[in-house]
Amino acid sequence: MTSRLLPRSLSMTSIRTMYENPYVKRFKAKTKVSPDYHKQSTGLTGLFVEEHPHRALSVVYGRLLRALEKLPKDYAYRKYTEQVVRHRLNLVQTETDVLQLEQKIGMGQVEEVLQQAQFELETTRALF
Repeated sequence: MTSRLLPRSLSMTSIRTMYENPYVKRFKAKTKVSPDYHKQSTGLTGLFVEEHPHRALSVVYGRLLRALEKLPKDYAYRKYTEQVVRHRLNLVQTETDVLQLEQKIGMGQVEEVLQQAQFELETTRALF
């Protein structure tokens, strides 16, 4: 019985790309990066270049701050996460150069920082 099911299951998974996998919803379709952008790849599988990182980070940090406001004020998680997010949002708003922003945040590439912020938003929403 298993020999009959095995070829079918292999054929079903072999034609599915990471974008079509129903169990992995984090992947987005790869968009073309303009040729004059300072980098063409992040060098990390599944993590694509964000051409507008300031806008993307501002949106996610804004959502994260609104989600944190729903938690009680005495939660240590809320206090410390708000402190970090406000600091990073201030850096995003004041630093226009992407490379300098990456250095000032100190957590890798700006795409990784964006992904971390999205994970933090999911975590915060799971708490309330």
